[in-house]
Amino acid sequence: MSVRGIPPANLSGITRPARGGMVVVKPKNMKGTLVRLWGLTKGNRRGLLIVLVLSALGSGASVLSPYITGKAVTLVSHSEPIGWILLYLSALYLCDWLIKFTQAFLMAAIGQRIIYHIRMTLFSHVKKLPLVFFDKHQHGELMSRLTNDVDNISTTISSSLTMLLTHGFTIVGVFIAMISLSPILTLVSLFGVGLIFLLTRTVTKRTRKLFAERQKALGILNGHVEESISGLLVVKAFCREEQMEREFEEKNEELCRVAIKALIWSGFLMPLMNVINNLCYLTIAVFSSVLYVQGVIGEIGLITSFLLYIRQFTRPFVEIANVYNNFQTAVAGAERVFEILDEQPEPEDKPDAQSVVNPRGDFELRNVRFGYTPEKLVLKDISLKIPAGTRVAVVGPTGSGKTTLVNLLTRFYDVMDGCVLLDGVDLRDYKMQELRRAFGVVLQDTALFAASVRENIAYGHEDAPLDRIVEAARIAGADGFIARLPKGYDTVLEQGGMELSQGERQLLTIARAVLANAPILILDEATSSVDTLTEQKIRRSILHISENRTSFIIAHRLATIRDSDLIVFIENGEIVEQGSHDELMALDGRYAQMYKTQIGLA
Repeated sequence: MSVRGIPPANLSGITRPARGGMVVVKPKNMKGTLVRLWGLTKGNRRGLLIVLVLSALGSGASVLSPYITGKAVTLVSHSEPIGWILLYLSALYLCDWLIKFTQAFLMAAIGQRIIYHIRMTLFSHVKKLPLVFFDKHQHGELMSRLTNDVDNISTTISSSLTMLLTHGFTIVGVFIAMISLSPILTLVSLFGVGLIFLLTRTVTKRTRKLFAERQKALGILNGHVEESISGLLVVKAFCREEQMEREFEEKNEELCRVAIKALIWSGFLMPLMNVINNLCYLTIAVFSSVLYVQGVIGEIGLITSFLLYIRQFTRPFVEIANVYNNFQTAVAGAERVFEILDEQPEPEDKPDAQSVVNPRGDFELRNVRFGYTPEKLVLKDISLKIPAGTRVAVVGPTGSGKTTLVNLLTRFYDVMDGCVLLDGVDLRDYKMQELRRAFGVVLQDTALFAASVRENIAYGHEDAPLDRIVEAARIAGADGFIARLPKGYDTVLEQGGMELSQGERQLLTIARAVLANAPILILDEATSSVDTLTEQKIRRSILHISENRTSFIIAHRLATIRDSDLIVFIENGEIVEQGSHDELMALDGRYAQMYKTQIGLA
């Protein structure tokens, strides 16, 4: 059964801009989102604590090595042996490597376990959401949240978080070491750090806007490519190839223009930072040499240590700026994930919900009102009684509310006002899963999966024997083309049925409904995509499988529903006519006019 159509979104991949500029999406509530993310780490917090300790130890190794190197230089200047210091440094570097390796190993494992939990939680929640949620969100946007946003969280947990911790500890440790060596030199070096900070802030403020423009231009270009490829048949049919190419060229040029500006601006950062770093390094070298000559600095090794610390002190600031941008984008992605998790799922069964046991199929709609949005009603005060075993056809103009009416029967949506009764019981008083198992459904839009023909027909009834599957295909009229497939019922539909014609796909979904053998049958435009000969076969199949069971048939081809016990004509969300084919033809109303038009008598 079809639900309201949702156009696919244009998905453009997330690109990583050049160093120094990137597309940053800021979170709305950083603190609140981090608290919720922390809640998802339950079961992995001991590992995260170990990673935190390892980050501190790794930073400690980075802080100690310049100090020991300076001591080695002092000993060499005094012609003293340094063998033990070299051994000490070698052990320190080895420990540093082991710490970083262990940290990366642990973080990879912990990060992927957390992401696994997030994906499972998100996917499990999505399948519980009501269809009204999917009416309000583009499929492409939801796919982006399930993939891109979760991947951003994964990158942050696996690498960005570790780098933030390590660089943070390094800055603090190096700053303490620098002050302990020489407060004067530390004060001088802070001028260089301040210049780097101002430069980074100025350039990234500009590049952030440019990269955002680039991402927007890339999305427009990707959307054009997607539309051009998916609609290539229409483009060729209307000879619009040149126009399509011109539009692509314009959008490509715009992307090129913005990207060049963004990359040029971001390219300024590192060369200018290197200049400031080198000037700062040179200033400290000259100033410390003067202090050494004047006797203010007593050891030449202190100068060596301090110069090494200068290199270590300035580098992490830029790294933290880039990592923090990644971190913000990931947290913003986490917010988008939590927005889905905060959506209310389909209503749960009532504590005293009834089981659906051998339903007769006696339906009644009492003053039913429904709209996909409160301000626009699709069905207006519908009342209808359908005795068990009735073959009901629902007809009417496009957009009149036919499919919506049937969607209410399966509780894909709940009524706004009124009620729908099955065997005298409100649908909302039944157990949801048992209610839906009582329906055999043929969707207007065929839904086949990348599995064998046999598995597609037996979907939902995986234990069905082959002879029942073959019989269902024969009743549906699908056995003929299945026999011509390379491996018959074992042929795998690699593209989810796209290699079959639309009519063949429809026949498989009808065979699936036949196999289900449900007490209530719904066919939503089951013959809309088949030829006239196949339509007659399906008509006979419908008469066969709908015998002695309540059936709802939505059709535009009125010839296929002439044998229905009851025909309901809906227009503008209201029932304007109802009765048998002969009764409605005798009435000579809207149904009769539509029927005569279709058979060429009007």
